[in-house]
Amino acid sequence: MDFASIRVLVAEDMEEMRSILVRLLQALGFKQVRAVRNGEEAWLLLQQVPDAFDLVLCDWNMPRMTGRELLERVRSDAQLAPLPFVMITGENSTKQVHSAISGGVTDFILKPFSAAQLEARITRVLNQSDAPPGLQVLPPES
Repeated sequence: MDFASIRVLVAEDMEEMRSILVRLLQALGFKQVRAVRNGEEAWLLLQQVPDAFDLVLCDWNMPRMTGRELLERVRSDAQLAPLPFVMITGENSTKQVHSAISGGVTDFILKPFSAAQLEARITRVLNQSDAPPGLQVLPPES
């Protein structure tokens, strides 16, 4: 899949992880990546230009607005609701996974993950039809 034209919004509060995600995405061929520090910044960008992004990669635990809160806002907005939304977290509680699924997450990635796992998830998400996503959680890398 050619990722060059895919516009990605990354919401991650930890600077190091945000940088890693951006570098991984660029290494995979993404040319249009915008990274923000929290859900609130992501929400402001999404509201300014609702069709500015093709994919959201979002950390679960962030200050000011969590990934779950951002997901709720995206899914409740008619223009943004179809936007593919991938939640990324280091926590793997069943309650959290169920909360993300009930909130309408497109997919879920557990940290740590490899570039290959990230690429596989993104490819799957971007190739999905209108059918329910059949969400699967990636296990952490050993």
